[in-house]
Amino acid sequence: MLKKTLFGLFALFVFVSMPALATEQESDDIFRLKAHEWPVDFKPIELGFKIPVYMDVGLYFEINNKKDVVNEGIVLKQQSIQIYAGCSKVINIQTNFDMMLGARIERTAMGNALHGSNTTWTVEIRDDKCEVKKEQVCKTLSNVVEKRKIWVKLEKPKIYELDFGKNKHIANVILTVKPNWEAVWVDP
Repeated sequence: MLKKTLFGLFALFVFVSMPALATEQESDDIFRLKAHEWPVDFKPIELGFKIPVYMDVGLYFEINNKKDVVNEGIVLKQQSIQIYAGCSKVINIQTNFDMMLGARIERTAMGNALHGSNTTWTVEIRDDKCEVKKEQVCKTLSNVVEKRKIWVKLEKPKIYELDFGKNKHIANVILTVKPNWEAVWVDP
């Protein structure tokens, strides 16, 4: 019985006493841990230094159906004697920042031929039904997709300058994107 009591006191002493573990930083490249004893229950210990974690943080923008939008293009249809208009296919957009989507017209040589002093070109970013102007695109930090269309209108073109035919390539639309807030962006 005395043996069991002494053994119990010894075991209690071992569990209560926690040995000191010495760490040393010899240089920037070498870290050492010296221990002559280890806690009996093998608890994890922190090593005393931190390893930094880095990440490139930037603005992300994606049109996930570009090929279909480009292949289909925008077909202008005659709406009156001097007005032609049309919309693109729906553009599916995902982004991690609030942005403004814009567009401008770049005429081809054929487009220059039908452009006169009274000719006007209009291009707008519109909603997915091509009814309302909607340039602002909100961030989509999930699988939600913002949908937009590009609307083009041509007024008073010199049609008589062109050879008749279908699908004449008269212009290109160039999309622009800018953040929808005032900020200074510095790339380190």
